[in-house]
Amino acid sequence: MRRMMSRLITSATIAITAIFAAGCGGLDPTASSSPGPQSASMPQICTKNGPVVFVVSGRQNSPAPVLTGSMQSAASTAVREGSAIGLVNLDGHPRLTLAGAFSDPGANPLALQSAQQHYLSSLTSAVERTRAAYPHADVLDALNVAGHAIRAACPYGGTIYLEDSGLQETGPVNFRQVGMLGAAPTDIASFLAHKRDLPSLAGMTVVLVGGGDTALPQPPLSISQQNNVAAIWSAIAKAGGATSVRMDPAPLSGPAPAHVPPVFLVPVPQIPLPEIPGAQVVPDKGGASYTLSDSLRDFAVGSADLTPVAEAALVRIAADIQTRAPGQIITCTGSTDGTGTTAFDLALSMKRAITVCNYLARQGINPRLLRTVGAGKATSTADNPGLRRVIITTARTAHTRV
Repeated sequence: MRRMMSRLITSATIAITAIFAAGCGGLDPTASSSPGPQSASMPQICTKNGPVVFVVSGRQNSPAPVLTGSMQSAASTAVREGSAIGLVNLDGHPRLTLAGAFSDPGANPLALQSAQQHYLSSLTSAVERTRAAYPHADVLDALNVAGHAIRAACPYGGTIYLEDSGLQETGPVNFRQVGMLGAAPTDIASFLAHKRDLPSLAGMTVVLVGGGDTALPQPPLSISQQNNVAAIWSAIAKAGGATSVRMDPAPLSGPAPAHVPPVFLVPVPQIPLPEIPGAQVVPDKGGASYTLSDSLRDFAVGSADLTPVAEAALVRIAADIQTRAPGQIITCTGSTDGTGTTAFDLALSMKRAITVCNYLARQGINPRLLRTVGAGKATSTADNPGLRRVIITTARTAHTRV
């Protein structure tokens, strides 16, 4: 019985490989990164949920590709239904690099489940190892390639998962142009319609994944900029005929792939520093530093309780951080005026840092982004003797999105 099951699983594996091999020369993901003309072709299959095409980018300035939870769910459904599945490599020359459909090998349930899991694992590996082969990032053309792939498989239905920061820096949707990050989405869609440069997406569903999520050295976007980038691509997809556009809430994080062709950085206009009563705000190492004003005595002597003025300032600070520095690490550094022992000052300064960070969390800041430091007695100067305060700093690293 075990030998028979093993033969069935092996047969199913061969069938899976053969299905993909018909379009891309095997399941070796490195083949999908090699320069050359589009070689994969979608099988002509119509199912209940229709074909699924994953558009991912293994390029500079955007986090390395992964299958998010919703993408994994869509892939599993497609495998169970035997729907056509495609993979588009988004770079300067987008192309369909993998195409196939799972075929029931006629095995018993256990062997069938194993074969389906192997197929999904192969697809996941292909997505994660996708790498750009051409310079630049042409999101618009990638959407069009995905739309044609779906229509080649079935004349109706289908879903495209577009996973990329969305920061195209070539062609008609070039975010390097002044004002593009803040452009009205309907204006961009109207411009493309006038130029007859919209992607062909009639009757399809488009899911935007990781829109606005960048990777170093690309400067991060503010929340409003992220939202507008997503809104621009949503408007383009709808103008191209998409019946539904959804946002995958899962953020993309981590570094961009290394050793890939160049992609231009998109300049990000800096948001002016706010004036916050009760706090001083200054630029700090690519982020910002918010110092609760010592003159207003944010804490009473020997206390970690915030004053009303400090609480009001923290409400404004939290709002500014969420706009200016989404996903950035936030460090609250507490200090004292040195009226106690060294051990007392260290403990009190940490309590003050924790108090401030907890207050920021209650204002909607992700607690996983918050760090606390107890600095003990602050250094006094002639202009600022005996400080008791908390300094809040924001800083981006390669892994700050959580």
